[in-house]
Amino acid sequence: MEKIDLLEGSVRKTILRFSIPTILGMAATQLYTVADTMIIGRFMDKYALGAVSNAFTVLAAFLFISGGLELGGGLLTASLKPKLEQKELSGLIYNMLFLDLVIGLLILGGGLWGMKQFLLLINTPSEIMDSAMLYGRIYLLGLPFVMLYDLSREIVISCGESRIPLFAVLASSVLNIILDLVLVGPLGVVGAAASSVLAQVLGCLFMLAYLRRTVLSCGFHLHFLKKQYFWKILHLSIPNILQQIAPPAVALVKQGLLGTLGVAEIGGFTCSNKLFTLMMMPVYGLSQSLVVFIAQNNSAGAADRVRSSIRETRNLMLAYMSPVMLSCLLLNRQLLSLFTDDTSVIRCGSMLLAFESWTYVLTAIKHLQEARLRGQMRMGLWLISSLLPMGINIACCLMLVPRFGYSGFYLSTFVSAPFGLILAMILVKFSRADI
Repeated sequence: MEKIDLLEGSVRKTILRFSIPTILGMAATQLYTVADTMIIGRFMDKYALGAVSNAFTVLAAFLFISGGLELGGGLLTASLKPKLEQKELSGLIYNMLFLDLVIGLLILGGGLWGMKQFLLLINTPSEIMDSAMLYGRIYLLGLPFVMLYDLSREIVISCGESRIPLFAVLASSVLNIILDLVLVGPLGVVGAAASSVLAQVLGCLFMLAYLRRTVLSCGFHLHFLKKQYFWKILHLSIPNILQQIAPPAVALVKQGLLGTLGVAEIGGFTCSNKLFTLMMMPVYGLSQSLVVFIAQNNSAGAADRVRSSIRETRNLMLAYMSPVMLSCLLLNRQLLSLFTDDTSVIRCGSMLLAFESWTYVLTAIKHLQEARLRGQMRMGLWLISSLLPMGINIACCLMLVPRFGYSGFYLSTFVSAPFGLILAMILVKFSRADI
């Protein structure tokens, strides 16, 4: 694949070319979770939708542990690849894969044992408890494969190839959707879980085979396993795990509050959040690309290009988020009807989309500010900017939902979204990341 030079050429064109593969990969990953929710909502009922929602809220905590290991492993690969011989690089990668597999098996055992306790913790209604447990336990059986799949894709990207991981994500997403359409009707939530597991297993096997053909110069041997590699992997992964695990921790608290309101509220909340996350993928992709752009140009002393990249990325985000905000405000019921024809679920989901729509632009610009912090390697300040607004949002939900019911969720966002943007801008000024 032709490499993109981030130090030369038009800033806007460079950022667009660099960010598009990242955006497509993120969007494809999110798309199949949205498709899962749509197919379950259309083929089944609000009880199945609520069961999968609650189960996946628990599973998300495990998946974000995988995400932290993935980011840490990718960063370690990128930083050491130029310094290591091919055999040493192979040994490093085998260490990462081995550690990832061990942690995946531990999570599998703990999840199978504790699934019911986690579901009870978030106040899962009794009428959907059995279905939620069944979905969660089937999905957990594939979790070690999911973790190896995610890590192997990140390793390949860190070695300079982004096309093959993108194709793998697209193929596994399409396969997952096809299997959903075939299996959800006759098998219900079992079919939904089995579809996701099978697609991820096949993706994992493909990426591991690709790694073996390209990056790994030899087969696995036990003497490759070294303590110093394990510590390096954990040192880079743990901060990412802390940041990655915060959103599912927030979701667990919110799901517990939703469990006291009813199944329709659970379904509506889930559908609206799936839509929001999918619509935010271009923002996440632009932010991630801006991090790399700033890091490279800052190292090269190209301060003008850094400032120009921030300005161009902001303009791109605003141009994208304006129609997104209007769509959520004016077409919320039509968007929710893609998931289900249950009027109570549509009412709850469309309410959240409509009332929170004005905060989406604030959230996008907050991600822009945080990209500036990460690009300047201000990781401590980035963690503060990322985690503190989540804490404010949860505190508000705990105070407002018991008092105002479902409306407490968007009222909490009215507080945390402006606070998050203001905090991020202050931290950027404080860190001089604007230079």
